[in-house]
Amino acid sequence: MDDVAHWHCLAHGQVQGVNYRERVALSARQHRVAGSVANRPNGTVFMDVQGPIEAVEAFLRDVSGPRGLSHAHAVRRVAAVPVSPHLVEFEIH
Repeated sequence: MDDVAHWHCLAHGQVQGVNYRERVALSARQHRVAGSVANRPNGTVFMDVQGPIEAVEAFLRDVSGPRGLSHAHAVRRVAAVPVSPHLVEFEIH
């Protein structure tokens, strides 16, 4: 069985007001990871993501870089957190 990762991440760049959270949610569904995404007051976007480690890593690669009007020039893992059995969907906040 795949190892499960549960990470908190921050995206920096042109990530607010450009449909970036929708891009993140679509990618999360494609990679079958759970969690949430939310804008932060400082202009970054916070992601709580959980799933098989390979899927989480692929998801983070997918939401990095330019696409459309958004450009996440840096997506960084800021914390590894305990796996939650209750985290099963991906939500936009």
